[in-house]
Amino acid sequence: MGKLAGMSPLGAARVDRRTLRSAVLRALLALCLTGALLIGHGEALMQVLRAPLASLIDAIDPHHRVIGLSVTRSGADTVIRLDAGLRRLVVTGSHVTFADPRARAVITTPLAAFWLAPTALIALLAAWPAQRVIEWPLRSLLALPALALLLAVDAPFVLDAHLWALHRDAHAPDSTSPILVWSAFLKSGGRFVLAGVVALPLIALASRTAARVAAAPRSRAGEPIA
Repeated sequence: MGKLAGMSPLGAARVDRRTLRSAVLRALLALCLTGALLIGHGEALMQVLRAPLASLIDAIDPHHRVIGLSVTRSGADTVIRLDAGLRRLVVTGSHVTFADPRARAVITTPLAAFWLAPTALIALLAAWPAQRVIEWPLRSLLALPALALLLAVDAPFVLDAHLWALHRDAHAPDSTSPILVWSAFLKSGGRFVLAGVVALPLIALASRTAARVAAAPRSRAGEPIA
């Protein structure tokens, strides 16, 4: 601490540049490793997540029912395909669409879009400097439920918003709804904002936990021996 207080502005600038350079390198390394993992196993991972994602869509939307959710190819792209039907009538503007068991809507959206927020979160957790080595494994453990949360507030809502967009475009093109607003926010950069909002408390929690772990041995060492 004394060294930093007596350090010249030039020396402090060098430390800041070194810290920034290290953060950028860690972020790039995290992006490369995450990208390689998703290129090799992203499709298989989403195949595993299809059932819980379908259940979430059914839970948040009482009007539609998921008939099928699959990962497939559309030209050179890997996409998620959602087949859905109506389970109750939908009112869009002045138009009423009645539930018909024969009706089916099919939508597709690029799979890669749903990995943006998790990838950004991993890069942020890797880039942010740590005061103690133990913070890195703590961040990794905390990231697991956070990654699941990011997917849960993204993929089901965006996929379901596509269904509601079909009704809006056909019968009330000037109307909107909360799920359409949320989907538009995510698609226009909100995924990166969401990753930042999730990353900051995780980093703070890991730092506080590491500080408590580091302080525990000193507390025990200071206790009188009976």
